[in-house]
Amino acid sequence: MKKLKYLSTLLVAAIALIAAWLLWNFYTQSPWTRDGKVRAEQVGITPQVSGSILQLNVTDNQRVNAGDVLFTIDDTPYRIAVLNAQAQQAKAQAEVAKAQAEQTKAASEARRRRNLSQNAISAEDLENVNTALNTATTNLAAARAGLGVSEAMLKHAQWQLSQTTVKAPVDGWVTNLSTRVGDYATTG
Repeated sequence: MKKLKYLSTLLVAAIALIAAWLLWNFYTQSPWTRDGKVRAEQVGITPQVSGSILQLNVTDNQRVNAGDVLFTIDDTPYRIAVLNAQAQQAKAQAEVAKAQAEQTKAASEARRRRNLSQNAISAEDLENVNTALNTATTNLAAARAGLGVSEAMLKHAQWQLSQTTVKAPVDGWVTNLSTRVGDYATTG
């Protein structure tokens, strides 16, 4: 009887050790994942554009929600940049219109000269007309490319203007606020 108790105890201990070893292998060898959420502990706020701070809408240890305006940067240079980009775009549109008119005129002249009889126009004049048409077509393509550049510059200037208002990216608390109205904020 004593021998049976001894063997059963050893058997239970062996089974427990084997089960523990199998569990250990399963959890350390087999890949597994858990779903989780990452929270921002601390978020540094830096503007996308540089300038003097005109308005500070928060105080130290104040609660803010995502999207709340934290501060406003002087937008005067950025409004001027938008006006400049709009003027450049208008100039580029005028250049496209001018190049289009020149290309239309050159194409019309080339058609007219090609329809003349061989005796009425020299080969050199015909070549000059074709060269003028090719030049006008190339100038039109260049003007259209310039218009594309001016449109991109306008979009960039408008984006910069929109970045003069700095908003809270997440809900949280403002801590260690050392910024004051009049400070110069630099891009980060």
